[in-house]
Amino acid sequence: MRDGESFSFDDVMRSSHGDPQRNLGRADRYDFKKGEKLTHDQERFVRQIFVNFSENTMIQLGTLLQTRVQMELLDVRQRAYSQFINSLPDPTTIFIFRVDPETRGLVCIDFSLSFALLDKLMGGKGVPLEEVRYFTDLEKAVIQKPLSRVLDSYQIAWKDVKDFAPQYTDMEFNPQAVHIVTPNETMVVITFQAHIAQARGAIDLCIPFRHLKENIPKSSFDEFLLSRTTQTQAPPAQAVTPIFAKGIEAAKVPVVVELGKAELMFQELLYLEVGDCIKLDVEVTSPLKIKINDKPKFLGRPGVKENKMSVQITKVIAEGDEEFE
Repeated sequence: MRDGESFSFDDVMRSSHGDPQRNLGRADRYDFKKGEKLTHDQERFVRQIFVNFSENTMIQLGTLLQTRVQMELLDVRQRAYSQFINSLPDPTTIFIFRVDPETRGLVCIDFSLSFALLDKLMGGKGVPLEEVRYFTDLEKAVIQKPLSRVLDSYQIAWKDVKDFAPQYTDMEFNPQAVHIVTPNETMVVITFQAHIAQARGAIDLCIPFRHLKENIPKSSFDEFLLSRTTQTQAPPAQAVTPIFAKGIEAAKVPVVVELGKAELMFQELLYLEVGDCIKLDVEVTSPLKIKINDKPKFLGRPGVKENKMSVQITKVIAEGDEEFE
């Protein structure tokens, strides 16, 4: 180009399509959305967040289902929304949730895995159905409970980065009926391999790329970890609670207060009537045994609190105390 000479875009396009005086090559259309990619640091942030998510989900679902739950992060990739939706089989259990007023995401669970989860919730062994069918309205209502635990895990996983309060909005089984963004919107798909009860399958989280990009810290991943370590470092005398211990705090433990025991002959049992008394093997003044998981752990005395029967702990039974075994 000589001084003072300029070219318009149309000039360049004409020259690229056969102008013999210029050999600029052919100009192809370029999709600038292809340039939207996670940087190395951004991907490390995403992986760390969703490793935390999987750990919390294992604790939350394990406590709810009373069974071992395994969940491993397999992959983080970017895909167009239409490409991801078209890759899902029909049916797929799809939970739609709102991250914030302007953003929605998806939790997609292999159908066999979701039915095994439902079977475990209903008291079964957690076996997937042999014949594929859609959920009934009652089953849909039941399976929303573990979904709330998954969304709690999502919130906990992000707490060091951003405060989110994800809300469940809908459930769908036909992927082609789910429209949360435009077909060409770039999404980040986080894939997990899950093992629940007697079933294995994939769980996908699908989140808009723009949402992740806006909320991932601008600092480098190493600087962020260093700043978090400095902020959360506990004083030397303070004990640090392991992550699994926090999950145990939410577990329910059966507590039984034993008034006493009695042995009757079967013939005596047949003639029991209303008003009959059964003599127990303890005196009225004796302390009551308080059992945790069928093991005596405390002694106490009965009483009433807020119009309900209660027991006040009077002694902690030491480990190995044969008197109370």
